[in-house]
Amino acid sequence: MELEVTWGRAIRVWWAYLWRNLIAIVAAVVAGGVAGGVLGFVLSAAGVPIEAIRVVSMAIGGTIGLVISVVPIKLILNKDFGEFRLSLTAKQ
Repeated sequence: MELEVTWGRAIRVWWAYLWRNLIAIVAAVVAGGVAGGVLGFVLSAAGVPIEAIRVVSMAIGGTIGLVISVVPIKLILNKDFGEFRLSLTAKQ
């Protein structure tokens, strides 16, 4: 049975996504910082110019962010919100 999409229900789903996404952002920043630091050290030791290191680090950081960004969505799918559950339903 479909329920009406209300502001209250939308806000509950938004909040469930938002706080999980904030945690994912922190994880992405930490992972990107570690990866960028290690990569920067290795490339710098190899004599790669700083601009090239910045470009590569930004690309890797962006990729890490994109990969981690799907986690909050996955976590709220099929989550029970009390009076409703967020789920995927096949079209008939």
